[in-house]
Parts: sequence; structure tokens; C-alpha cells
Amino acid sequence: MAQPQKIEPPRIFISHTWEEKDKALTHVLENALREAGAEVWVDHAGIRGGDNLPKQINDALDWCNTLVLVWSKAAKTSHWVELEWTNAISLQKRIIPCPHDGTPPPPILANKAYVDFKNTKLGLDDLLRALQLASTSGDDEDEAVPARVRHPQVLETPSPILKQSQEEPLLTPRESKPVTLQLRRYPVHFFSRDNVKYMLREHDFYCVEHEWSKDWSHSSGKGIKHSFEVRHDGQVVVDHVTGLSWQQSGSPNYMTYTGTEKFIHDLNAKRFVGYEDWRLPTLEEAMSLMEPVMKAGLYIDPVFDYTQKYIWTADADNGREWFVNFSYGICDRVVFIHDPYVRAVRS
Repeated sequence: MAQPQKIEPPRIFISHTWEEKDKALTHVLENALREAGAEVWVDHAGIRGGDNLPKQINDALDWCNTLVLVWSKAAKTSHWVELEWTNAISLQKRIIPCPHDGTPPPPILANKAYVDFKNTKLGLDDLLRALQLASTSGDDEDEAVPARVRHPQVLETPSPILKQSQEEPLLTPRESKPVTLQLRRYPVHFFSRDNVKYMLREHDFYCVEHEWSKDWSHSSGKGIKHSFEVRHDGQVVVDHVTGLSWQQSGSPNYMTYTGTEKFIHDLNAKRFVGYEDWRLPTLEEAMSLMEPVMKAGLYIDPVFDYTQKYIWTADADNGREWFVNFSYGICDRVVFIHDPYVRAVRS
């Protein structure tokens, strides 16, 4: 029986501007791609200068096999971004444009399959599948991926079908589940304050501005209108807007972050309400529960237990774990009173 061919991890060069939203999305992309096993090169030091590409960038373009192009109005007018993607074409590299503000990719790249990042969660899922960094085995979440997008060719000649659909993204969002807001579910270990600021504004999540959270707060956020349903004798709250199932309560006691692993393990070992895929929420998922006004003393719907005033998330900022504080209406990385609780979630 023939052995399956080993697929080498992609070597990715991320081309971006230093505009705030471009930079924030670049951080998200870098973290997610590294987590998925890709090798990634990003210019964090601002080494561009002069009229020619510096040696480090030239070497990185030569090393990579894929250029992920963070595309925006700012990128469209960037001399350096243009140098990077045009050099990638000359070097016969695979290019995946990732527009996130509605700016169409340049005409010369119109025949490239691109990933629409107006919705970051869907964009990340589609990008990972296009790079074969996520399963395409036919389960529900991946069945909407077109075969021509999974294996795009470098500088391919556009087919008649592609010519007819150049104005529409070739990677389309999945429509198999009646969910109106899909959120990132995998953890990011280098989720910076800029990432949080971008995420809160992207989803219009509410976050009170305090002295210690003003760098990322979003006090004008309106939050989301949930559609909660209590199930399993009051033990689970299902949000039909996000498709997430939450513990109605959670850990009875607060705990250190290292203690969360055992709590989740024990929850799955006993198959809580019949499932064994419970996990810590991402910061994005946990902040979706934040209400813009206090209800019964907390910034969370009273359908949830009052005990878990603060909950851990699976995201961290360089070793400092993010948590959500429903007493103060914020997310933070610094524990003031005592460690948070756990409220597990499943997708």
C-alpha cells in the first residue's frame, strides 16, 4: 500500500504595512500560522529603507514558498508592499492576497484565489485550509472548501469560471450552520494589546475604559444580542448567535491558570452532559458574553451563575494569560484580587 506523501509545512512571508489595522491583523496571522505548524517570516523591526529591498527581506522572499499579502487601502499605496509582492511574482512564489477593508487586490493578482478577512475568524479558517494546515477530511466544517482553492497553482492562467467570478472571493464562508457570528476557537499565545484592541472593535464588543485597560478598551461597544437557551437541567447555556455551548456555572472555586488544565481534563473525563470536548474559551469567545450594561451586578446576562465573576481564557500575551472580568466589564492580564474561575465552552 502506497504511503501518503509527506506535506512539508509552508514557509510563509507576510507582507504588510505599518498601519494600525494591518499590523494588528498581521500579528493575528503570524500567531495562528505558527500555531498551525507553518514557518513564518515577518518584518517586525522595520528594516525597510532606501529604494531597494534590504538583504534580509530579499533573503526571506527567496526562502519562502508562499507570500501572504495583507491587503488594504494602505497596502495599495505602499511602495514597500508593492516591491515585496512584485518580487514574489518574479520569484514564482505562491501569493495569497488577504483583503480586510474591501480594497480589491491589484489587477495583476486578479486571477489569484484570495481570502476575505472582513470576518477574521472565517478568514483564518479559510486561509489555514488553503495552506493545508487544517483538516480537509470531509467533516462538516471543511466541506465548503472548493478543491481549486485547496491547491492553487503559482501564476496560474485563469479559467473561464474564475474570470466570471473575479469580484467574489473564491474562499466563501461556510453556510452549513445557522450561526450569525463565528468566533475564533483556537488559542493564541502571543495575543497582544493591539490584537485585543482590533478584536474588540471588529466585533463591537464592550470593554469598560479603566486606567489599566485604556490601551485596548472599547467603551462604545454595543456587544451582541444573544439568543440563549438553557439545556441539560440548567447546566448548559447555548448561544444560538455564536453557536457556542457554555457551562451555566463553572468551577466552584477560583484557581491558578495551571489548575485550569486539570479542571477541563476532569470535565471531559466524566463526559459532562455527554460531551468530552470542553475547553477554555478564547478571549474573543469570552468577551462575546460581555454586556454593555450591568445586569444583577455583573456585565453578563443573569442566565449565568453569579459566582464566576472572572473567567480564564485560553489566550495569553507572551506568558501572561488573558481573563475576562464581568465585575469591572473588562479583559485584562493582571490579577488584582484573586485568580479567576473557569467557565468551559464547546463549539
